[in-house]
Amino acid sequence: MSIPTYRLINPQANRCYVFKREPFGLTTPWHYHPELELIYFVKGKTTGVIGEGFVEFNEGELVLLGANFPHVLQEHTQYKREHPETRPFGLIIQFTESFLGEHFFDIPELLPLKQLFNKARRGIIFSKKTTHKVASTLSIMHKMNDTRKLLSLLEVLYTLSEQKSYDYLIPKNYSYDHTFDEERMLNINEYVYKHFKEPISISEIAQVANMTKTSFCRYFKNRTLKTFVHFLNEVRISYASKLLNNDNYSITDACFESGFNSLSYFNRQFKAIMKMSPLQYKKWKSFATA
Repeated sequence: MSIPTYRLINPQANRCYVFKREPFGLTTPWHYHPELELIYFVKGKTTGVIGEGFVEFNEGELVLLGANFPHVLQEHTQYKREHPETRPFGLIIQFTESFLGEHFFDIPELLPLKQLFNKARRGIIFSKKTTHKVASTLSIMHKMNDTRKLLSLLEVLYTLSEQKSYDYLIPKNYSYDHTFDEERMLNINEYVYKHFKEPISISEIAQVANMTKTSFCRYFKNRTLKTFVHFLNEVRISYASKLLNNDNYSITDACFESGFNSLSYFNRQFKAIMKMSPLQYKKWKSFATA
């Protein structure tokens, strides 16, 4: 089997982890990333390459994959043939082992969670009985505000850490670290977060990756499932969102402080990424924190 590629998981605005409830991306290459990944299969069937084996996933199943665990979800041929109009979807939560601080999970009270993270290096699929204990919380998390989401995530993880009813997806720890591909993506990520307030051209970032413009665009889209421009806009909008949480910053201030040079373009990108306008976001945050 080929070597998995490193995939960059860029953060979401105002969150220390990634939360997605949407159709699964079933065209992603076999990949790995330093984030753990909790997957709740809400609807449909998929297959997957997990470690070095093939696995079938069904509705209602719950899986936790550890850091740097190679995996990919793919179409289930029979399900696709029988349900051509239905895309399998579910809940995906991605987080690093230090997403709440470098030593947060080192305290004695949270040792069970740290042990859970270590077990996940072999991939865990939980029993129906265990999944049932957290299914109701997972099913409504997308309706919660960010604080409730985080608290619910910790509650779910702790509940899972208490359970003995689960199976490993592979017979031994399986992960990839320190590949050239990972180093390249980390260099790209580091450069963007250092210079996102400035103009960054494709030629410039391609030089950082030591690639031609054409090769870089193909490479980046393959690894992240988005264009570099879209990724850069996400980083800028994430920063702008933090600025808008401060009453001292106007929408215009947030626009130019975060690296945009056009207010109309900023408004369009903000709405596309945040699903609301900057003004609506500012009002929503004021209401949420009142």
